[in-house]
Amino acid sequence: MQKQIDSNILEYLNITKGLYLILDENSNIIFANEQACKILGVSQEKIVSMNWVDSFIPQELKSYIANIIKEIANKNMQINRYVENEILTLNGERKFISWKNSFVERQGKVTQVICSGEDITEKREIQKYIEEKEERLKAIFDFSPLGILISDKTGKMIEANLAFLNMLGYAQDEILGKSYLDITHSDYLDLNEDHFNRLIDNEIGMYKITKRYITKNNKLLWGNVTVSTIKDEFNEILYVLAIIEDITQMKKREEDIIAQRKFLHTIIDENPNIIIVKDYEGRFVLVNQAIARLYNTTTEDMIGKSDGDYNPNEDQVKHYLQSVQEIMDLDETKLVYEESTDILTGKIRYFQSIKKPITDRYGNKQLLIIANDITDIKEAQKKLKDNEEMIHHQSKMAAMGEMLENIAHQWRQPLSVITTSASSVKIHKEIGTLSDDFLDEVLDAIVKSGNHLSQTIDDFRDFFKPDKEKVRFNIKNTYKKALFLVSSKLKNREIDIIENIEDIDLYGFDNELVQVIMNLINNARDALEESSLEYKYIFIDIYKDKENNIILKICDNAGGIPVNVIGKIFEPYFTTKHKSLGTGIGLYMCEEILVKHMNGEIAVKNKEFEYEGNSFKGAEFTLKIPILESLED
Repeated sequence: MQKQIDSNILEYLNITKGLYLILDENSNIIFANEQACKILGVSQEKIVSMNWVDSFIPQELKSYIANIIKEIANKNMQINRYVENEILTLNGERKFISWKNSFVERQGKVTQVICSGEDITEKREIQKYIEEKEERLKAIFDFSPLGILISDKTGKMIEANLAFLNMLGYAQDEILGKSYLDITHSDYLDLNEDHFNRLIDNEIGMYKITKRYITKNNKLLWGNVTVSTIKDEFNEILYVLAIIEDITQMKKREEDIIAQRKFLHTIIDENPNIIIVKDYEGRFVLVNQAIARLYNTTTEDMIGKSDGDYNPNEDQVKHYLQSVQEIMDLDETKLVYEESTDILTGKIRYFQSIKKPITDRYGNKQLLIIANDITDIKEAQKKLKDNEEMIHHQSKMAAMGEMLENIAHQWRQPLSVITTSASSVKIHKEIGTLSDDFLDEVLDAIVKSGNHLSQTIDDFRDFFKPDKEKVRFNIKNTYKKALFLVSSKLKNREIDIIENIEDIDLYGFDNELVQVIMNLINNARDALEESSLEYKYIFIDIYKDKENNIILKICDNAGGIPVNVIGKIFEPYFTTKHKSLGTGIGLYMCEEILVKHMNGEIAVKNKEFEYEGNSFKGAEFTLKIPILESLED
């Protein structure tokens, strides 16, 4: 059959790049050109013995292709119409072929089906790639969280993605045909237009800008915008592409941070304490107004400088730098006390400083210093110390006066005995009636009275001897000593002392505690003397509690302390007595001795109680003194 085909035609068909097949009405291959055989992977000699549908059509298409060939053979299908279908090569590879079919008719009957085809496998793959790429680009365009805006060379908007539309609140048809300048805030029109024109003129390939947009509801939206062009193969601009990132929230956070920094800077700057950050070389990284005032300069001037640029005291400057470096090397927070010179006044001021090593955001070590000016406190402490010394001196003088009065009471009787005895001896001698027995009796009385005076001197001398060290003493003996020293003032006062006292040893300051007990007994005595009570009592209770403290209670039945003054009685110079009768420092000194010298406590309250069937009310002072077991406690 192949010989029946004109040899010139066959030669032409063999050199063409297309596929050419001639089939009979049953799909048997009559002829296949060289290109077809090359694609199918079979020789021209072998292919003429093969059936097209059976050998080269995929199973799922066999029926379909066989039917097409029959329809052509029966002249029921329009010829010269392109048909695309897959074929199978001899090694099983699939190819896409675009066919155009015709037929040869003899005596009204189709004898041959002529198929001319083009291998479009590569084109199909390219087309598929393009379609997939377009789908990906469309997906990126549609679903990108960033706004995407496409405009023409004049700036008129052609298309925007959903993200951009949502940012501004517009629908697609509401922005089409409008200029990008229509949605740009007026503050950015000139800058935006200048960049756009330079882009269109090919002066720049792209530009980035931060700008504000106007939304549909007239709100402002901050955007980071990257603008570039889409060009054709001739490098002509087709479209302008803008990628917009909504940074409104970021801008708000930035503004909040700036406001917060400004707020913190104000707090730091207005803080009366000195606040400094230094680097390892002692240079100022951050300062506030307090240190600037001390150095008589401005905060701006101090940055990058050090103490030596302002403070003329070289020793102070050297100390500051050494302190900075030592604390940063140790990497621990320190509380230090320092001096500094006020440059304006030249006055030395005192500071309590907290110094803490810190690290900045770049990892550089620095030192934070917060210094509290304690100059006024130190001056107040000095005044307080001076006042306390004065009060102690006044208290001592008052106690000495009290003791001298007690000495006078104690010495009155023995001095009277000595005077009377001496006078009696003189009279008896003058009248000649002085006997040896009488003289011995009188001399014994004088010696006894002299010994009593000597013992009294020793007792009072011990009281005035200052306690320099803690000693071991017995609380009962201490109480008895105090009672003896005030006993002369208790005589003939019709005051009964009711005692309940335990023997307890402790370490402490014996004479100071004697002074406290004397003061409290004297106060109780004075209160009772002012009353018109029939029965006058002072109750003394001394015992040890469960917490190993000595509890000493002194209570009277003089009616108590007025409620409006009971809270003030431990204040210095406060007294309820007439000026001639009291200085107001007794109870203050009692509290000072108890709290500061003996780590104890003193309290007072008004108390109602019964004794021997009678009801009374009075003031009760309670002393609590820790029992120290040794001198080291």
